[in-house]
Amino acid sequence: MGNIRAVPDVPAEPDMEALPESRTTLRTHLAAAAGTAVCYFIFYTVNEWLFRQTQFTEGIAWIYLPAGIRLICTLLFAEAGCAGLLVGSLLTASTYRLFPHDPVTAAGYCLISAAAPYLAYRFTLSGMDLGRTLVNLTTTRLMACILLYALTNPLFQLIWFVMRGVYPDFWSGLIVMSIGDLGGSLIVVYLFRFLLSFLPLPRRRP
Repeated sequence: MGNIRAVPDVPAEPDMEALPESRTTLRTHLAAAAGTAVCYFIFYTVNEWLFRQTQFTEGIAWIYLPAGIRLICTLLFAEAGCAGLLVGSLLTASTYRLFPHDPVTAAGYCLISAAAPYLAYRFTLSGMDLGRTLVNLTTTRLMACILLYALTNPLFQLIWFVMRGVYPDFWSGLIVMSIGDLGGSLIVVYLFRFLLSFLPLPRRRP
């Protein structure tokens, strides 16, 4: 018994196969966030070019195309989409000088633009039983998502605007922003659907 020595604990070797997989996942999330930010900025620019003259007031538009990007990117990319929306919102706010004399309002506007769609996304996962793969996303559920997203962001934004004294008329702002987000979401969703119709469908194996 006296000659038996305890074997020292050997540290477990790291799983070398898991490291490349985690790096690939990180790169995928970064690419999704970057793509979301770029798409948001592009669609905001297009919206400014097409509908600037019909804008109701600063931060409130009758047609708001980036609302569709919020819907699509949060449904597809979840947390990465939320991060991309925040970056894209900050980029547009600085480029187009939204609320230039009130950086607190601008920062809140950007945070809500990213957080409100994500909250709606979390609700759709549980309330509509979609799952992260969106296998249950029927046309009816997609329309329900569009309505939910078109109401969530305007509600939080108008509460923030009233708190900041930027736009005190809550109900008129809520109605106009909801119409703008709903119209913008429908335009973008059906635009993407139209573009996807040109892609070749995968062949089924016999």
